[in-house]
Amino acid sequence: MRFSLGTGGAVLLNNRLLMVHHTYEPEEAAHDACIREIFEETQIRTKVDGLLGVRHRINKKDNSTYLIFQLTPIDFHNPIPDQREIDDARYFLLSEIEEFSKDQMPELNRLVARRLLSGTPPTLLSNFGDVNYTNQPYDLYLPN
Repeated sequence: MRFSLGTGGAVLLNNRLLMVHHTYEPEEAAHDACIREIFEETQIRTKVDGLLGVRHRINKKDNSTYLIFQLTPIDFHNPIPDQREIDDARYFLLSEIEEFSKDQMPELNRLVARRLLSGTPPTLLSNFGDVNYTNQPYDLYLPN
């Protein structure tokens, strides 16, 4: 069975959210990967405020964990997309995020945005699936 760890970051500024998905380097702490990837992809320097949520999935081939960090920007300019991994980057209001179709944004990202921007209570979703990507159920925990 293969084990994997991924990280994601939600950068909050003035009740708007910048969300970026990350990969991490060997021997790199998960939160450091978040900070590095956000900077590489958007030129925004950030600091980690804490762990926002955990997505966990087990199937026949894979045991996958995805950590979602909440961050605050240190730089207060508009994001500059790297044009290599992402072609657009900006801060979104929750109302704008809700307008994205399921093809444009995974349900996981939408749930994280709702949790962070509207104060949705802590959640444990068991056997929650995202058919856009893996069609495999997973558990999602979004604590206080």
